[in-house]
Amino acid sequence: MMTDQGSNLCTPVKESKVLKVVQNKDTADEIEGQSEVVNTDEERRSVRERIPTEKMLAYQREEAEKAERKLMHAYEKWKAEARKARGQLKTDIPESQLASLINTLENERDNVMIAYIKVRSYATLPTDTRRRIDACDAVTKDIVKITYERISGVDGDFDSEGVRGRLRELLDRDYARSVYGSTVSCMSSKSSTPTSQPSLNSILMAKRIEATAELAAKEAEYATIMEEKEQREKVQLLEEKQKKELDAQISEFERLQAIKEVRAARARLEVYDKEETIHSANQNDELQRPVSVPSHKPVYSSSVKPTLNERVSSPTPNVDVSYLAQAVQDSITLNRLPMPEPTIFKGDPIHFIEWKASFQSLIDKRQISSADKLYYLKKYVAGSALKTLEGMFYRNDEEAYKDVWKRLQDRYGQPFIIQRAF
Repeated sequence: MMTDQGSNLCTPVKESKVLKVVQNKDTADEIEGQSEVVNTDEERRSVRERIPTEKMLAYQREEAEKAERKLMHAYEKWKAEARKARGQLKTDIPESQLASLINTLENERDNVMIAYIKVRSYATLPTDTRRRIDACDAVTKDIVKITYERISGVDGDFDSEGVRGRLRELLDRDYARSVYGSTVSCMSSKSSTPTSQPSLNSILMAKRIEATAELAAKEAEYATIMEEKEQREKVQLLEEKQKKELDAQISEFERLQAIKEVRAARARLEVYDKEETIHSANQNDELQRPVSVPSHKPVYSSSVKPTLNERVSSPTPNVDVSYLAQAVQDSITLNRLPMPEPTIFKGDPIHFIEWKASFQSLIDKRQISSADKLYYLKKYVAGSALKTLEGMFYRNDEEAYKDVWKRLQDRYGQPFIIQRAF
């Protein structure tokens, strides 16, 4: 605890400061009264009533609102410091903190008083505001008084229960209810059980309203989810239907390709069978043909007789059989040669005309269906040219075949495109 000399040094300074600030509030009315007396006694230079302009009135209203806002801000700041000081006094804090507590609280009270005097210069404040200013002054005095007693050591050593009792007495005063509102309400709720019933009903009602709103939100969310699910199922059914149709078209295309390959294989087999039949028939004819032997004997002159070697080396030539055998062998060799095929066009405009001519001469002039032509056309196209024709092979009619050639001609067969490729 501080010595008596230290407390005597601190107390006069603080008391003089408190008296000075409080006197500002007490003398405000006296200054206004004196000014009225002086104004009535002095002779006025003009008896005309001064009427402020609209701009002046607007300016005064604006300044009054600013001053009132500053007052409320200073009051709220002081109230927070007052609650904080009351909480600190419940504990055993050193004297330096007690002195700092007094200085801080009095400075905040002085700011409130200065703002109050400034607001009164613009307009008359309502009763509620003046009651708050009075409470600010009274509560500050109470806390400063208890703090000075702690510093001076009037109550002896720090007694927690005694200090709490003193601080609890501050709550019983009417002017302190606006400052310690939350604390007073908590204590009153503990002391009066029947009065807590309406608040309980209001809490239950608020919870019920909140639960109803949450239920409505959940129901709306559930309905939205079900609609999204139904729409997703519809889209999935449409996709499956389109996929089935596409699979059916692809299966039909593959079936036509298989039929075409079977027909081509059967045609090749028939050609081979015909060649083999012709070859075997020719061989049978050669074997069944009788060999012509001359019935007359050669007449030799008496001077020249044939020798034994000449008789042996003069067989009868069989020219027809060797010719037929050579023709059959040439036919079989010709059939075994690879069939000529057009080249594969990969999108180079320089090779388009050559490829087009080979394709039309080897495939397009044959008596085959449009589906077969489209199959061969897709077979001999690759690279960027195949990408150009993407999506055009799902049809197999003559119109589709013409559309494919038209697109190829427009894309690769134009003269300026070929010239630019060079």
